[in-house]
Amino acid sequence: MLLNPTDKLLLSALLPTEASRERTRRLIAERESEIDWDAFARRANFHHTSALARFNFAMAGLADALPSQFRSEIDEISRVWAARHLAYVSETARLVAALGDAGIVALPLKGAALMLGGYYPQAGLRAALDIDLLVDPEWLALAEQVAQDCGYAEIPGRRDVRPRQRLENERNHSWPRRGPGGLILELHHRAFHFAKGGRDLGFDELLARAIRRQRDDLPSLLLPAPPDLALHLVHHTIVDLQSSHAILRALADLHFIFAREPQAREEMEERARRFGFAGAAQSAVRVLRLLEEGTMNQLDETAQDGEVALLLETALMESPGAMAEAARLFEYFDFSRRPFRRLGNLVALLFTSRSHLEHLYGEPKRGSVYLSYLRRPFDLMKKFNWRSLSPATLRRVRKLRRMSLNKSN
Repeated sequence: MLLNPTDKLLLSALLPTEASRERTRRLIAERESEIDWDAFARRANFHHTSALARFNFAMAGLADALPSQFRSEIDEISRVWAARHLAYVSETARLVAALGDAGIVALPLKGAALMLGGYYPQAGLRAALDIDLLVDPEWLALAEQVAQDCGYAEIPGRRDVRPRQRLENERNHSWPRRGPGGLILELHHRAFHFAKGGRDLGFDELLARAIRRQRDDLPSLLLPAPPDLALHLVHHTIVDLQSSHAILRALADLHFIFAREPQAREEMEERARRFGFAGAAQSAVRVLRLLEEGTMNQLDETAQDGEVALLLETALMESPGAMAEAARLFEYFDFSRRPFRRLGNLVALLFTSRSHLEHLYGEPKRGSVYLSYLRRPFDLMKKFNWRSLSPATLRRVRKLRRMSLNKSN
């Protein structure tokens, strides 16, 4: 993988370390004319790292060296995320309290845990669009009722999709809900689905290791232990491959988690081995160390290394949709584990329920319901992202899946 100056700046402006600042200063001093600032702004916004880049430019003493239009753009984006941060934290705390009043313990995940835990040094540096809360599966139905009482209504869509159509990673949380302020809530009943050779991480196990964070502006809250939080982020972005656009943001998350709790790095890798995706955790740590400590020459050299190059290239992608579709295909046709369930997924996808057909096509005319069943496969083919079948995309997904599996030490 050959990194251009814009790629290098995106990677170097991600973390607040001295090595990152040195690379950033060198790039702007020596290769500023080769940096595509419009592309940087667009890509940083896509990866939700604009505010973090602005913060790190300022920490490197480079705020005044940036092009004025670019500086104005990321200033505005950063202000918006700072305002969203305050609303997000307040609303998450309100939901956790409401669930608690109903006797339900809720553990914030991903951005919710990072913001409430104060892992980032300033408001708005960690962008988030959804509120993710993990509850005991036995209390999920009641939790949904509490969410509804708090003003969160189910988002219209494929609500009546048969459960057999949905893959393991699509059943980690209940149907998304939108609140009165526009925030999206996802109530999770597990942190992630099992990897090959591993098993699910149960709620009781996460709760037993949870830590309590005390903040002056909020009530005391339970949060996942740092290794569990890091593990969930790695799985969500690198193993699942449906959120690969957030890999860069997840690397920043790992940096701030490990900066506060250094032992969490090794503990995360150990737990990843236990749950079947040590390769993903080890590769994430290798890339993180490169971005934290590497020189410009090391960045160029290490980016040629197979797994590091694969993960960096995937993290920098602007159009990961085809890869996400290819990953879904791999899941549907992976008959090496739970083959009868996989076959059921495929059959249910093609021959869906009557209620789902009515949701898609409306109430069928008398005697025409069978035409809807025949129409369904053709509509799936028309909507399918055929770029996901390109040899390059399939090879990438295959390599990422192999990389994610357990490795020997």
